[in-house]
Amino acid sequence: MRLAVVGAFAIALVAQLTTPTFAADPLKVGVLMPTSGVFAVLGQRQLKGMQFAVEEAGGTVAGRKIEMLHEDTEGKPDMGLAKSRKLVLSDRVEVMTGIISSAVALAVAPYLSSQRVPLVISNASTDLLSGAKCDRYVFRASYSCAQITEPIGLWMAKHAPKNLYILASDFVAPHEYVAAMKRGYLAGGGMIVGETFTPFARTQDYGPYISQARSANPGAIFAVYFAAEALLFVKQYDSFGMKAKTPLFGPVGLTPPVLRKAQGPSALGVISPSNYVVELDTPENRAFREAYKKKFGEDPEEFSVMGYDAMRFIIEAVKARNGDTKDRPALVGAIEKVAYSGPRGPMKMAKNHQATQNVYIVKTVQKGSDVAFEVIDTYPNFEDPVQGCKLN
Repeated sequence: MRLAVVGAFAIALVAQLTTPTFAADPLKVGVLMPTSGVFAVLGQRQLKGMQFAVEEAGGTVAGRKIEMLHEDTEGKPDMGLAKSRKLVLSDRVEVMTGIISSAVALAVAPYLSSQRVPLVISNASTDLLSGAKCDRYVFRASYSCAQITEPIGLWMAKHAPKNLYILASDFVAPHEYVAAMKRGYLAGGGMIVGETFTPFARTQDYGPYISQARSANPGAIFAVYFAAEALLFVKQYDSFGMKAKTPLFGPVGLTPPVLRKAQGPSALGVISPSNYVVELDTPENRAFREAYKKKFGEDPEEFSVMGYDAMRFIIEAVKARNGDTKDRPALVGAIEKVAYSGPRGPMKMAKNHQATQNVYIVKTVQKGSDVAFEVIDTYPNFEDPVQGCKLN
């Protein structure tokens, strides 16, 4: 009997010594997200989506409690880099997510890669991140500028007027959105009659720019504005009488649900490409929409869903690794292999670490007393067209 007891004790001791210590430690996920500044409203929506993903998983993954450590970047590259260093060196995060601004992402990504901390971007859309500046440790669950706007260019070439004027905010992402749209539109026989990039975060009166566009007599306008700028632009476009005779196109950030109540009837009739709208009629989205609204008292929208998916890619990868995040190259490999069907449809990472996904062409329409999206076309499983990625 004594030998049996000793044997059992030895087995228990060996099991204790060989159990990985990471299983008892929390999974620390650093979240770089602006909650102040021009992008604050988008950052707040993405944080809700991430929180929902964590709670959907029960707050744990592979026996590890998930801890979200949020830092406000204010949408500034230098602030983003400083907060990244804090999260890595002081808070000892094992994986990072978030980032609205492309400029912040470009400042942060090389540092995180040097520290072998995987980053799953939830929004920043510059083509460089999946092209010339792609990185083994950097993923994107949202979209590249080209991935989301080349389809609308292709669609407009078939269904929109053949002469187009472009108005866009003057920072990195809008320039790339415009370039991608033009590739699709010009290839289909469209013609650009003019383009103007307005000062970013400094323009309150779009009247002179709208008047300049109107003088070119375009058949349609393609505009790229987000957050507070989108709110102002769409209302002023309507107040100048443009909407009634010159259709407005642009990324879905022009009339997102978070702005449409304030934009009111001015938002009607805008046609956009999007990777998600709440109206998608699929089992996955119906279940997600119901649970999200029950928790937050509001419908999900594109930015909250991209936050959700960024966190879900992390959770699914850590689950596949049985909780082990010490082997960072293996964790990267696990993120590369994640595939699931979620609220926006089928999701997986392409070879350049950009998520492949459906791109929906949607129109803002009247629905009762509200403005809603109507899906009018779909580009299924659309892969990022950006070239130049060489992962080491």
